[in-house]
Amino acid sequence: MKLAILLTATVKVQVISGNFSVKERAVMYSSALRYYANKIGKKYPIVFLENSDYDLSELKKEFNDKLDIEWIQLRPNEKLPFNPQKGKSFNEYLMIKEGVLRSKKLKECTHFLKITGRYAMVNILTITREIEKRANNKVFMGDIKDTRLYEMIGSKNYGHWGDSRFWVCQVEYYKSQMLECYLEMDDCVDGKWAEHYLLNMARRYKQDKRFIFRFRNQVLFNGIAGMRTSKDLTTGKFRQNSFSIKIKCQIRYLMRVLFPKFWF
Repeated sequence: MKLAILLTATVKVQVISGNFSVKERAVMYSSALRYYANKIGKKYPIVFLENSDYDLSELKKEFNDKLDIEWIQLRPNEKLPFNPQKGKSFNEYLMIKEGVLRSKKLKECTHFLKITGRYAMVNILTITREIEKRANNKVFMGDIKDTRLYEMIGSKNYGHWGDSRFWVCQVEYYKSQMLECYLEMDDCVDGKWAEHYLLNMARRYKQDKRFIFRFRNQVLFNGIAGMRTSKDLTTGKFRQNSFSIKIKCQIRYLMRVLFPKFWF
């Protein structure tokens, strides 16, 4: 396996209900890249995929020598069919299509780990070790939640979704089977988010040995996330590294070890 990391980024966001300013987003991306520079250096090739006309020169100046990095920027003057009215899912996965087709580094790799670029995956070496151990002959590896447990106990947590912040895909499989998946996504239509697309994929291919839909390790992210669709998070922002989130992650890790076939 030859693994690359694909970081999706939009510094100057155009989609409806963006929760952060351009300055805030720029700081998030630079902080995440700084973390990866310190943590993995040039161990893995990185594709930084951005879809706005934000000036990336400062990022390039800081990270060109610290990371094995390729910069791909999809500018508005390219007239690609981005649609702000359809929200993040449609536009991010259209961006991924263009990145997969254009990237020189991905042409040299068998698989890529997609990560939402403004979040630093703080246990990335643990996750990449698991990927290299388990996904060598797989076409897709993701992390899916599909259980009625939360409904049964009266929890507000939603028990049916696929984690769109990160997943792994074989480059050739993505090109042949998933390039157009963005056409099925619309964040303004219930059941049409990227998370639902990944959930439906897991249900369809659950018995297919080419796929893995559960990581053994609980991924840990740092940073602030925006969730336009959550009724409980009225500010649109919450910290992914809060104390309560850390405790939940430790509990989920133990549950993954004890009950690997239970997608909670």
